[in-house]
Formats: sequence, structure tokens, C-alpha cells
Amino acid sequence: MFTTTTPARIDPPMRRLIDTVTPGGQARYLPVRPTPDATVNGCFSNVRAKVARDGGRRLCGWQLWEWPGVLVEAEFHAVWLSPGDEMVEITPKPHGEDRILFVPDERRDYQGEVVDNVRIALHDDQLVQHFIRVSRAIVQVQARNGQPAGPGQVRVPAEQIAPLRQAQHFLGYAIDARLREHDPCPCGSGVRYRQCHGHELELALA
Repeated sequence: MFTTTTPARIDPPMRRLIDTVTPGGQARYLPVRPTPDATVNGCFSNVRAKVARDGGRRLCGWQLWEWPGVLVEAEFHAVWLSPGDEMVEITPKPHGEDRILFVPDERRDYQGEVVDNVRIALHDDQLVQHFIRVSRAIVQVQARNGQPAGPGQVRVPAEQIAPLRQAQHFLGYAIDARLREHDPCPCGSGVRYRQCHGHELELALA
């Protein structure tokens, strides 16, 4: 299934993403040094515990990801700023990445709200645009259902979130298979995606 990873370099699309989330921001690669009690996707609680234990403070910003050839993505994130002003990534990564690309954003702090990722497609294709729009819709449903129940989690009625999750995985599978909007729809109908599920999804998202 589709996987984002730490960008290998700061290329023009990544620079555009950085300027979108933090105009003029300076991104830095940070080694991943998880604390023993840190949890994946629990950066805000991880940093809070680290500050309580060792001092320093929380530094919010954006962790930058890349789905090679598909999109670049910024995730609202927090790292630990040590008493010596060293930025340290203490949160383990879901796929074992040993470094992250992070751009600080001193204008922002975490207040318990759901913050959507910022995504920029690397090429103009309806499948990729639909993936981005469905991902945005998932976060909107989460936000409508209240604050997170835990790190990165919100309680959402299954009937509201399940169709969106299914569409997201359907689109991710198709994109990973290198299908594009004019290729046969992955549902097996034999009709181009744009005239098949692409048309249905466009109406639903509208």
C-alpha cells in the first residue's frame, strides 16, 4: 500500500511545500532518537513527557514527507528543543525512518485540535487529486466529531468514516499500481477511471 517517506532532498516541489506552510522557513534533517516510552504518532504527548522529565520545551512545526512521483506532504508535528537549543526528534517512525525533514513554525502551537496535512500533487492527475481530496474529507469528518480521543485518534461513527477510508485505499492502490485517470478503472469495469469511479467520486466529493 502507498507509503510516504522522508524526502531525499529539498527539490523545487518540496521548497514550494515549505513556503506554503511556513513562508521563508528553513527545513532541517533531524536524526530520529526515540525515547523509550515514546509512541508512533504521539509526538505531542511524547514531547510533553520529555519536557516534564528533562526540561527544554516543545517546538511545533511541520514534518515533511514524500510519496515519490505522486505528492509531497507536510504533517503538523512537534520535536523536543533541549535546554541547549538542540532540535531532537524523539518520536519513532512508522516505517523505521532514521531521520526526518522538519521545518519549525514558531507561529503555531498544539491546542488539541485536528490539523490536516498539507499536500501538493507532483503531477496533474484526477486519481492523485481525488486521493488528496478524500484525505482532506477524512480529517473534516474527524474534526466535526470532536477533539482527539488520544494521540492522532478521534472517535468517529463507522458509517461516516468507512466509505472515505475505503475510497482512500482504493485510490492508493490504483496510484501505487501506476494507474492514471485515462487507464482502465481498477474496479475491473474496463472503462477508464475518469468515466467510471472517477466520475462517481467527483460527484460525491462535490
